[in-house]
This record gives sequence, structure tokens and C-alpha cells, in this order.
Amino acid sequence: MRATTGLSVCVSAALLACASEDGPTQPEAGGNPAAASSAAAASNTWTAKAPRPPMGPVFETFAGVAPNSAGQSIVYVFGGTDGEGTGLGTGAYNVATNSWTWRSSISIFAANGVGTIGNKLYFSGGYNEVETPSSFSNRLWAYNYAQDRFILKASLPIFGAEGVTGVIDDELYVLPGACSGDRYPDLPGYCAVEPTRRFYRYDPATNTWVTLRRAPHYHRQGAAAVIGGKFYVAGGFHDFQPVADLDVYDPATNTWRTLAPIPSAGRAIGTALKGKFHVLVGTNHYVYNPATNTWQTRAAAQWPHDAVVRVTLDGLPYLLAVGGTHGPSLDIPNDSELYTP
Repeated sequence: MRATTGLSVCVSAALLACASEDGPTQPEAGGNPAAASSAAAASNTWTAKAPRPPMGPVFETFAGVAPNSAGQSIVYVFGGTDGEGTGLGTGAYNVATNSWTWRSSISIFAANGVGTIGNKLYFSGGYNEVETPSSFSNRLWAYNYAQDRFILKASLPIFGAEGVTGVIDDELYVLPGACSGDRYPDLPGYCAVEPTRRFYRYDPATNTWVTLRRAPHYHRQGAAAVIGGKFYVAGGFHDFQPVADLDVYDPATNTWRTLAPIPSAGRAIGTALKGKFHVLVGTNHYVYNPATNTWQTRAAAQWPHDAVVRVTLDGLPYLLAVGGTHGPSLDIPNDSELYTP
């Protein structure tokens, strides 16, 4: 997820969505129920779904997933910007009905991914306005999707954006991407390179943060997933140079290992599905198998997206890629895409 990855709980990303065990497991509602309830017929295929409703150019959204009262996966696509720093609304997509509704807005974009814990979606950092040193946020928000309410929590220890998030044992793991130049003036607009590897854990039970061992590589706009109780992060940028590194964090030992690099470097989104790490770099689609430490190429998506999450439809797991725009003015929303593994 970009956040991730990078929009499961986890989106990255470039905006990552969050990464929870085996992806964001679950996530309301005007569209075409018939079109949505029939999943793609063939395996390893992408099927176009309803795009987020038009609202002009949209960049840097982030997403998470949670179930509604009927047990249907609802994908929440937060924020984004029109390119001028104006924050946009929250869209809720019902996978079963292939339809969108609007929820409360929050003026944040390019947050550090999304993580689902209990009945809330958590996301931290991001930008409050156009990308300037003073625009970085360190706020942690918990979104109660049943009440459609944003709740402010203890601040992230660093002002950061464009990172990734994962959930392990009901705790949030956050690796910010870019950091505030106000605090790290070595690089105007962004923090000094080294702090972009800083890694944190948040416990919602105590509303506290803990600083963990730093990541071995830089993953601004990378993808993330949680598989087997470990946190995987791939791709992204070091400064403005694309990277292909894959790193895995083991919370049991507070250590990182570097694994086989992803076949393509650059901005990535990803999540876990059936025990494997699915990563989109642009439209290229790769799958990492932790058991063999190898990558495979899978069917490419039609569009580049802001986030990808794991969803459930008719009792089966799929991936849903959301966000992104195209057209002469980048004002036409890309179709959402459902992937059948």
C-alpha cells in the first residue's frame, strides 16, 4: 500500500494505504449493484469499476478499508488536493454495490498510509497545503467510520508525509517518507536524508508512540504490507531518485533485513493478498513470495493509482486499486480497478 501504499489498511504511497495482516481486510454506497457483484471471471485480471466522482484535478489521496454493518467491504478514500493545496473530501466506495457516497472532509493529502484497528481508520502526517516546509503535519487522526467522525490522537514524533503504515497486533507501524525542512534544514522543503528512515509504533490503547530501529533504506512514496506478523516495505524514492529496495521489519527482534529488490524502481503502492505482497509501480504489477524471496510479474493495471487495498466480495478476496486522474487537465478520475488473483 502506498500508502502504501502507497489506497488496507494500509496505502501507500506513494500514498500508501496501510498494510494489515494479509492486506486491509474489509472495508458504503449509488452505482450498479449488478456490475459489482459479479467479480472478474478469469484469474489474474483487472476489471474497471466506478471511479471516484468527478471533482476536478485530484492528487495524493490515501485509502483504507473497513466493513459496514452488513459485512461489506467499504473503501474510504481520504483527502487529496486539487494541485493548488486545497484539500478535498472523503469518498466511501462499496465494493458490493460498485457505488460511492461522500463523507466528512479533512484537509490532508499524501499522508503516511492508513491502518485499520478496531472500528477506526488511523492515518498520520501528510501535507496541510502545497508542499512547503511549513505545510507538513505530525497529526495522527482516527476516523470512526460508523460515526463519520475524525478524532485527533497523540502526534507523530516527526512532521512527515508520503510514508507507509502497517498494523501488527492492533498497533500502528509508521515509516514516514518526506520530513519537514523546518526541523531538518539541510534539504529545503524536505528533511535531511537520514531522518526519512525513522520508524515508529503507535499503541491506541495508551495513545503513545515508541521510536523503533531505523529502516535500512529510504522509501518515500513506497509500498507496504504485513505478512506473517512482519512489516514489508518496497520501492519509493531516496530523495528524488527511484529505489527498488525491499526491506522487512520483525517486531519480535526490532530488526530489519533487506530482501530481493522489486523488478521496477519508483513510486509504489501495495498490500498483502493470500500471504503474498502485491505491488503496483505505475501500472506494472509484481507479486513477492516471502517463502521463496522471489518476485513474479502479474497482469498490469490500466491506470496508475494512489492506493490499493484488499477487499472481500462474495466471500472471496480481491484487490481494489483507487485514485489517480487523467485527461488534459488531469481532471478525469481514473476508474477504480478490481483485481482477481
